[in-house]
Amino acid sequence: MVDTDKLIKELFARMILENSYWGYLFSIVRRRPVQLPIIMGVAPQQDGTIALMYNPDMVIGTSEQVLLKIVEHEGMHLLNNHISRLIRLISNETNPLRIKLLSVIWNIAADCSVNEQMGMPETLKINGEETRPHFPKNHDLPEKHATEFYYHRLLKNNEQQLKNAEKSLEDLIGQLKECHDNGSTGNHDQWGETGANDSHAFARKLENYVASTAREAAKSFNSNRRGTLPSYIQELIQDLLQPPKAPYYHIICKLVRGSRFNKIRRSPTRVNRKRTYVLNIDDENLPQISPFPGRARDFTFSLGVVIDTSGSMSNEDIAEGLSGIKHIIEKDRFCKTTVLEVDTLIGKEYVCRKVSDINFKVTGRGGTTLFPGLERCKQLGVDVALVFTDGYCENINEISRSLFPKKVIWVITKGGTPQNVNQTGFVVDISDK
Repeated sequence: MVDTDKLIKELFARMILENSYWGYLFSIVRRRPVQLPIIMGVAPQQDGTIALMYNPDMVIGTSEQVLLKIVEHEGMHLLNNHISRLIRLISNETNPLRIKLLSVIWNIAADCSVNEQMGMPETLKINGEETRPHFPKNHDLPEKHATEFYYHRLLKNNEQQLKNAEKSLEDLIGQLKECHDNGSTGNHDQWGETGANDSHAFARKLENYVASTAREAAKSFNSNRRGTLPSYIQELIQDLLQPPKAPYYHIICKLVRGSRFNKIRRSPTRVNRKRTYVLNIDDENLPQISPFPGRARDFTFSLGVVIDTSGSMSNEDIAEGLSGIKHIIEKDRFCKTTVLEVDTLIGKEYVCRKVSDINFKVTGRGGTTLFPGLERCKQLGVDVALVFTDGYCENINEISRSLFPKKVIWVITKGGTPQNVNQTGFVVDISDK
C-alpha cells in the first residue's frame, strides 16, 4: 500500500531541491488527507490558518508532472488571497442558497484567473481521467482580467437566467457546481464555510497567515535562486509583503468613540460643586437631586450613514458602505444609525437597529449630488455623518460648513478622489487600498 503522506513530502522535497518556490511554500502549510471529490484544494481552518487538503487515492493515480501543476494552481490561489476575498464578498448575504451561488461563481472566476496567470495546460490527466481546466475563453470571457471582473460577468449572465425564469436557483447552483467540478483541478467547497462570527476579522486573519507564510518561504528561497522565480509570482509576493494598513472602519470607530466621549449632558443627580457654597452644606450632606445640576457624560449617540448610489459607484463600492453599516451595528447596538441612499436626491431613508434592517437593494444609480444627504443629517441632528462615496460629486468644499452636521467622515471608495470633499471633514481614503 502506498503511503501518500510520504509521497507528498517527497514531492515537496524534490520541488525544493529543484529551486521551486512552491516547494518552500507548501512545506510550511499544513497537509491533510481527505476524501475529496477532486484531487486537491486549499481550505481555511477554524484557527485562521490554511491547510492543503488532498485525496490520497487520486494523488496515487496522477503523474508527478500533473501534481506539480496542481500544487502551483493551489499556491496561486493562496498568493491571490482568493479565500479571504470570497469571505468578504459573501459576508453581507443572509440567504444560504444565494451564498452557494456566489461561492461557485467566484470559484470558477478564480480558476479562470490563476490558470491564465500560471499558464496552465489546456488538458490534464488526473487519476486516469482527462480534465479541461477553466479558462476565460471557455466561458466567453476576455483574457487578462482580474478575478472580480470574471465574477461580475458570470454573475450577470447567470442572474439573467434566473430573471427570465429559465432555471430555479437550486438548478442553477447544481449546474454551476457540476461545471466547476468538471473543469477544476482543486476543491474549493470550504472557502466560504468559515463558521466565524466576524467574517471580516477572520478574512484578515487568513490574509495575515498567507502573508507570513509567503514571507517565510521567500526567506528560505535562497537569494541567488530568485532569478528562477517567474515575475508574476514575484509581484504577488511583493503585494503580500507590503506593510499592513489599518482597516478603515477601525479609524471610523475610533472617531465615533472620540465624539461620544466628549458629549456632555446636564444631570440632576449630580451636583454642580461650584454652587455648593450657596447651600452652605458639606459634601457628606449634599442632596440627591440638586437645584444646581451638574454634568455627566452622554453615551447616547446618533450616526447618519450616507451611501452614494449614483451611477459612478460600482456594486462593490455600495456593498462596502453597507458592510460598514453592518460593522457599526454589530460593534455598538446602542447607536442609532440612520441610512440615507442619495444620488441627486434622497432615494431612501431608514433606521438600522440590527443587521437584518439593512436593505441591500439600493435605489438611485443616476447623477451625484450629495448635499441633500448632508442637509438631512443636519436636520436629524446626528453626531457624526459617515459618507461612502467615490468623490465624483458637486464641489462640497464650496458649501458653507455651517450647513453640515457636527462632524463628517468621508470614506472614498476604490478608484475615487477626495478633492471635492477634503476640506469639510475627516477623509478616510481607501481608493488605492
